[in-house]
Amino acid sequence: MAKERIKNVIYILIKKIYASKLRTIGGGQKDLLREINYISVLRRRNKDYSLLPQYYGEVNTNLGKGYVFEIIKDYDGNKCQTLEDFITSPELFADKFTMIASLLKRLKDELYKNEIITMVLFPENIIFQKTAENKYRLRIINDMGSSVLIPLEYHFTYFAHTKILRRWTKFLDVLKNNYQSPLINKLIEEIK
Repeated sequence: MAKERIKNVIYILIKKIYASKLRTIGGGQKDLLREINYISVLRRRNKDYSLLPQYYGEVNTNLGKGYVFEIIKDYDGNKCQTLEDFITSPELFADKFTMIASLLKRLKDELYKNEIITMVLFPENIIFQKTAENKYRLRIINDMGSSVLIPLEYHFTYFAHTKILRRWTKFLDVLKNNYQSPLINKLIEEIK
């Protein structure tokens, strides 16, 4: 029992370090620091930001300073599917349409309620995390926060809501202009 518990702790730490290396190497330092700053703003404001990857702090590595983020996986340890995975597979899209529409409506409500700002919303940045058999929740990866010099949307609800609705409208445009499934227009109508 004790050995099993130790194995699990080591696995989690390795995953966190691995995540930090990916984020440091794969993305721009400026974007990464913007996201970290934004998560601290959400924490200070006591907002529920559980739909974003959790940030655990800094770690020193042989490559320099790393930033430790949650690796979002399904409950069974498998890689999560993205919205793009669902909408580019005609069979999967048709089969899961009701679930997709319902979860996207809930995502919009959560963004609005918790004043979560994103730079952009793309189908490849919205993941479906399987929390149990046939049960999902949506999470957003990448492009969190605002790039403006003085982000009023971090501090004033009106500006946050306005920006969220603008981002959602742009997201609907991305769906309409970039995906050719016959169900896309129906989905857009349901999640406006």
